[in-house]
Amino acid sequence: MINTLLARVARTIGGLAAILIVSGCTGVGGNYRSGVDVEAILNHIAQDDVPSLRAAVNSGVISVNERLPAPAYSAGAPLIALAARDGSIGVLNYLITAGADLNAATPVNETPLMLAAYFYGDNEHATARHDAAVRLLVDAGASLENVPHSYTPLAYAAYNNRQQALRYLLGKGARVDADASERLTYINTPLMMAAIQGHRDVVRLLLQAGADPLVRVRGGHTAREFAQKYRHSHIEPLIACAESLPAGQNYLQHCERGARVATNP
Repeated sequence: MINTLLARVARTIGGLAAILIVSGCTGVGGNYRSGVDVEAILNHIAQDDVPSLRAAVNSGVISVNERLPAPAYSAGAPLIALAARDGSIGVLNYLITAGADLNAATPVNETPLMLAAYFYGDNEHATARHDAAVRLLVDAGASLENVPHSYTPLAYAAYNNRQQALRYLLGKGARVDADASERLTYINTPLMMAAIQGHRDVVRLLLQAGADPLVRVRGGHTAREFAQKYRHSHIEPLIACAESLPAGQNYLQHCERGARVATNP
């Protein structure tokens, strides 16, 4: 089962998800409480086996806020983050009900909501589980944001073209430009993430939601410059139109409904 989990992780790893690997090797190792069968616990989570996980908690083998070494997190990750990554709705709901920390982060500051918003399954049903995980976490009170100068759930959804999750997060009030200030940011905004990947529909959604195309990474690029760098010619005109608008003008009205931007790549 651990090999199966690794394969599931690998199928969705792109440039951003390489961040997941910096916390250690992709195997299971690290320090944890004596007597814990780590592989068994990880399998309970991956298989969405609530009774077995509950039994481990009730017996005192682990706590609901336990951190265990796992694929991509050899230094340890919270159970709730691992459940969110797997889209294991039953386990996730159990951990939330049992009082797990909704915002418990991985060693690289990824919250459970970020992982639910980033990962998706092998098919439509599996992806729907991750969308449900996003809703479950938000409804339970998980933060829509992150610590300063860190990626956000919205940024992760934008990078991996998770449009349903992105719409949901925007509807719940996620900050479209994260913690950018005075048009400067220390880390890529959601719009930049979508531009890097060439996700045209995500770019449109974010611009319609009021994303500021003139935000720049300190010492780096704007979203349009990222689109240029990665040769996403179908993205650049959308952002260029948004850049040209005077303050207060509506992107949807002036760019999408006008003749200034082609509607097809």
